[in-house]
Amino acid sequence: MLALIAVWAFAEGIVFFIIADVPITALGIKAGWKKALTGAAIASAFAASGGAIVWLWAGLNPEDVTTMMLAVPAIGEDLIEYAYEDWRANGPIGMMMGSFSGVPYKLYALAAGTVGGQNPQGLALFVIASLLARFPRFALVAVLSGLIGPWLKERIGARAVWTAFALGWVAIYVWYWSTTGS
Repeated sequence: MLALIAVWAFAEGIVFFIIADVPITALGIKAGWKKALTGAAIASAFAASGGAIVWLWAGLNPEDVTTMMLAVPAIGEDLIEYAYEDWRANGPIGMMMGSFSGVPYKLYALAAGTVGGQNPQGLALFVIASLLARFPRFALVAVLSGLIGPWLKERIGARAVWTAFALGWVAIYVWYWSTTGS
C-alpha cells in the first residue's frame, strides 16, 4: 500500500487528478493512524518529487505545462491564474493554504517554476516548501481516517465502512468537479 501511495502522490504532483488522500484514507481505515501517517510522509515526499518535475519543466516551457494542466479535469485558466497570483503574493504559505482549499498542488509547481525556473536553489527551496505544504493535510487525513476508520469497522462492520469510503470519495469529487466549473 505504501508503494501505491508513493506512485499515486508522484503522479498527482504532475498530472493525475485524484488526490493522494484517497489511498492514505484507505490505509488509515485498514491499518490505523500510525501506518497512515507513514503513508502521509511518503505521499508528501513523492508529491514534492512530482512537483519538482513540473517546476523544472515550467522553467523551460511554461506554455506546454499550461496546456497539459488545462487537459486535467477541473483545471481551467481561472484556476491556473489564481495559483500564479497566489504564488506571487504568498509563496509557500499560499501553496499550503491551497492544499486545504482545493487548488491543485501541481498548479503551484507550474507557477513557481515559471517564476523561478532555472535556479537550482529555487528548486531546493520549492521542494522543501512543498514538503511543508503537503504534509499537514496528508497527516490530518491519515490521523482522522486511522482513528475513525478502525473504530467504525468495530461498530458497523468493514463492509459498511468501505462502502462509505467509496461513496464519500465519489461524492467529494462530484461536488468538486461540479463547483470548479472548468
